[in-house]
Formats: sequence, C-alpha cells, structure tokens
Amino acid sequence: MKIAVLQLQLREEAEEALGDLERLLNFVNRREPDIVLLPEAWISRDPLSNFDKAVAQSEAVLESLCRLAAEHGVVILGGGLYILREGKVRVSCPVIDNRGEIVGSQEKVHLFRGEHKVLQKGESFRTFKVKGAEIGVAICHDIVYPEAARTLVLSGAQILFNPARIVSHGIEAWQLYLKVRSLENRIPIYAANIWSPPKYAGGSCAVKPVKYPDEVYLPELIRARHGLSAVVDETDIEALSGARRERLIGRTPRAYLESYRGNLDGDQS
Repeated sequence: MKIAVLQLQLREEAEEALGDLERLLNFVNRREPDIVLLPEAWISRDPLSNFDKAVAQSEAVLESLCRLAAEHGVVILGGGLYILREGKVRVSCPVIDNRGEIVGSQEKVHLFRGEHKVLQKGESFRTFKVKGAEIGVAICHDIVYPEAARTLVLSGAQILFNPARIVSHGIEAWQLYLKVRSLENRIPIYAANIWSPPKYAGGSCAVKPVKYPDEVYLPELIRARHGLSAVVDETDIEALSGARRERLIGRTPRAYLESYRGNLDGDQS
C-alpha cells in the first residue's frame, strides 16, 4: 500500500490552500498512492481567532475533498476540519474513499489548551476499512496519549495516521512521540504537519518500525522536505502483524486494572 503525506502551506484563504492541494495531488499521483493524508487545520492561519469563518470554510472544503478523491481515485484523510454537528463544533478528520464518498470521520479526543473554550471533544476512537486495510486516526495532540494509539491497535488498526498542527519548537518532541507509539505498538505511523515559518516548520514524516528476523528495532523516520512538499511511502500492512500480535498478547490487562482501582481507592480515602 502506498501512502502520501502532504505538507501544506498556510494561506490567507481556503481557496489558495485548495490550489496547493490540487498541485500536490497532481504531483504525487504519478506514484499512484492509495491513501493521502492532510494536516490538521490546514485551511486557516488562525482558526480559533476566526472561528465562524473556519467552520464555514470547512464545510465548503469538505465538498472539494470529495470531488478530488473521486477525480484522483485515492482515499483522502482530510486532516482536521472544523465541523458543526448537533450544535457543537468538533475537529474532525473525514475519511473519504476513492469514489468521493465520506465513509466516516474521527474526531479529536484530546483538545489542546485554548481549544477547550470553543470546541467539543470527541468521545471515542474507531477504525476504518479502506483499500483493504484497517486504519486509525489520532489527531494532533491525541498522539501524546499512549492509550489513543493502543486503543486503535487493539481495535485492529494496521496503520495509524496523525494529522497535526505542530509549532516549530515542538517538532522534535512530536517526532519522538511518533517513534515511541510506532515502536510500542509495532505499527507504521504517517504524520502530516503544516508549513508556515517561522511558527510552523513542517516536519511531516513516515515512521516505520524496522523488522529483522526476530526483533523489531527503533523505527526509521522519513522526513518531508521544507516547504510545500510530500512524502510518498510504500508499506506492507502484513509485515508487522506477527510482531504486533506478540506485543499485544504479552500484555497483562488484569494487573493494569487492579492498579488503577487501587489508585482510585487511595484517592477516595
């Protein structure tokens, strides 16, 4: 399976960002990717300060993404859009199949700082079946919490995706989180960030555990170039299935649960 991670540049208007997206899709289409990943909040320079506009733009952009997915015959993971549902706005990553149909969406569960004031957090993680692979999405700050990635892996995810909006001084820590989540779960992770220096310096990447005959070693990290760019990587979704199964079988859930209950009892006393 081929994955394309797109590193998009922040623009003043969503239409300009869509123009960049179309150019990158035309570029990577020569490699015939199966899945294309976009960053979080790529349609606005400052979405929380222009909240109503970001929500309105997200609805229009979603229609364009469906059209582009059908035109290019690829699955598009829409990054992080601001979607209004039941009177609440959530950061949502739409999963759009290669026919241009929305097959589902993953909402951001762990909001970051000021997001709590205006956004509703997601309540759960789910996997999606696309192009014969089971995939999971953890949006930006979700990757900080090991429970998020582990929940998706326990649900059968074979690939994880992390659409993000990471400031320049946070990129090193972000990539470390990606490596650790990849290593501890024996799973490839694809992560997209935005480009708008000096505040946002990209760092989009593919992170893949290196498997030798009997061991899995520190994951390799394939970085995107600076600026508007892409990483196209090919991965075998079955290559790590045995190592991942072995890692999951080695868990002792009862011990974790008992320790958790014990801590709760201590807090109540």
